[in-house]
Amino acid sequence: MSSTSGIQLDFSTAEVVKDQQGHILVDEQGNLACTDHNCRLKVSVEELAAAMIHEGRADLVNIARLAFANEVVHVGVDEYDPSVIHSQWIALYRKWGFSKEMRVPKPTFTREKVVEMAGLEEPRVPFYRHPKITLEMLNERFPAMRGHWSLQPNSGVVDNYELEGWMFLEATLEAPFCNTNQQQLEELAKANGWKGQTLVTYLLFGQYCKELHDRYPDLETWVRLLSSSKYGRVLRAHFSWGGEPYVRDNFEPSYVNSDLGGRFAVVA
Repeated sequence: MSSTSGIQLDFSTAEVVKDQQGHILVDEQGNLACTDHNCRLKVSVEELAAAMIHEGRADLVNIARLAFANEVVHVGVDEYDPSVIHSQWIALYRKWGFSKEMRVPKPTFTREKVVEMAGLEEPRVPFYRHPKITLEMLNERFPAMRGHWSLQPNSGVVDNYELEGWMFLEATLEAPFCNTNQQQLEELAKANGWKGQTLVTYLLFGQYCKELHDRYPDLETWVRLLSSSKYGRVLRAHFSWGGEPYVRDNFEPSYVNSDLGGRFAVVA
C-alpha cells in the first residue's frame, strides 16, 4: 500500500492500480479508468502520477495519459465511448471469474460506429467473446447453466463458424426476426454480411443481459443460432427466468412461428 497526501493506493495486484476502496484507477491495459458503475470518486491526477512513479509503475505513455487527464474516467459517462466499453468488459470478465490471461483487447471500432449500430432499426450493442471461452467453461462459471446437456463434453454441439473477438449483437431482450424459417434467416445473413450467433456467444450474451438489465434474454421467445448445430441440425435456444438455458435441435428448417426468431452478430 502506498499513500500520498490525499489518497491511498493499492499496488498489490500486478496488473492494476486501485484506491483504498477497491476502485480500479489504472486498468490492465494502462488506461486511466474506474470500472465501478456507481463510482463518483475523483482523485488528484498529480498525486496518482506521483504515487505510480514512486512505485515504479508508470511508463512514459501512462504518465502522458495522466498529465492530460482532468479526472478519473467514470464508466457510464459516455456509453458510446470505446474506452468506456473496454473498461466495462474488463470488469465483466473479472466479475465472471475468467482467467487474467483472457485479456480484453482494446476495440478497434470508433464511437461513431457504436452510435451507428445503436441507431439501427434493430439496435446493436458492442460485445466481446474471448477465443478461449468454451461451452465447458460456461458450465463451470455460471451455476444456472451447470449440468446442462449442451455444455458437456461430447454433447454433439459444433460451431459452423468461429465467432470470436469484438462484435455487435442485437440489443433486444426478446427474439428479433420472428416469423422466419431457417432459409429466410440464412438469406438475411448473407444479404447483410451478418453471422448467425453460436451457442457460446448466445449464452455469454445472456449473462451480459443479466448484468445490464437484471434479466435474461428471450424469456418468452426462441431464437435460431445459425452458427451452431447438433448432427447437422441448427440449434434453437432461450433462457428461463432463473438463467437456465434451454437448447433444442428438433425444429424443422421450414418451421415458422411468431415466437421463433434468430440472432446474428456483426463482426467488428
